[in-house]
Amino acid sequence: MSTPLVQVEPVYSVDIPVGHKSCTVMVLPNNELRLYIANCLRKKNTREDRSEILYVSSNIELYWEEHSYVEALYDCVQHTLQVRVNQQIVFEQNIR
Repeated sequence: MSTPLVQVEPVYSVDIPVGHKSCTVMVLPNNELRLYIANCLRKKNTREDRSEILYVSSNIELYWEEHSYVEALYDCVQHTLQVRVNQQIVFEQNIR
């Protein structure tokens, strides 16, 4: 029998629409950065290597073979979150 996973409340969460899909970027208390596409965890990165910048990215397939590239960067020292879609900044904020 498996045990259920404990949900961790994010420090910050932002929803970014990308075409007809939803994209959510979360920063967790343990300096973990997560990227969800359509409510499914696509990528995550933690501060295991003691880097100051966490980075996640994913290609999103939209209608008619159109694609978008989503990137999220979190500066663990400055507490700045930046989200880019197709290399254009769509969100940038100090989150603490």
